[in-house]
Amino acid sequence: MMVTNEILFGFEKISYAVDGHSILKDVTLSIPSGEFFGILGPSGAGKSTLLRLFNELISPTYGTIQYRGELIQDYPVTELRKQVGMVFQNPVMIGGSVRDNLLITRRWEKSTPSISEDDLIACLESVKLTDKFLEKEARSLSGGEKQRIALARVLLNKPDVLLLDEPTANLDPGLSRSILQLVSDLQFKFNLTLIIASHEHRLIKNFVNRVVFLIDGKIVEEGTADILENPATDLVKSFLLGKLK
Repeated sequence: MMVTNEILFGFEKISYAVDGHSILKDVTLSIPSGEFFGILGPSGAGKSTLLRLFNELISPTYGTIQYRGELIQDYPVTELRKQVGMVFQNPVMIGGSVRDNLLITRRWEKSTPSISEDDLIACLESVKLTDKFLEKEARSLSGGEKQRIALARVLLNKPDVLLLDEPTANLDPGLSRSILQLVSDLQFKFNLTLIIASHEHRLIKNFVNRVVFLIDGKIVEEGTADILENPATDLVKSFLLGKLK
């Protein structure tokens, strides 16, 4: 997908604290529509916290967030989370079949149009799974298969944005690359904006357009993916060399 001039998200001086402990500090960034945007940094840097602000799973302590030019809190939260879907590091599967897991949101959203069998099959095929998976026990699937089902479940809402929280953290390198290639393919197929939080800079460098480095809750460097090869700050150099975990 081509990056456009439309600014999809604008974060202005965002801070987030819990019980007086500051997790994010004065974060300012903007993300245009169509970008594959990476949030990189060591464990505990605040990456997952930052990601959760994009669809109001949490709200900032200070600062403002705009989505499509409007304050994010002015969006009905259910509609926002349809448009801005989240795939978690450890995708949760409810007891039951893959079909049950794909249809789970319909339990609470009675006004949402029903999903046809063709919709379910097409969604599975988009994540490189066949219709044979529909009746499989979801909790018995492999880690990579669960991640694909989680992607399919979000895609059924026809989102504009996918938030990816360490989607390859529990997968081997081969599976990790296949998941990243899959979401990259989905970006082009469905005209998505992708925002990924990761500490695996070597894996994502060939996929992202632009990155920020988050260390101790602060953005210490940002730019195109080229900075993964030529960082400007000592902190980022230390992270890339594996000295910051």
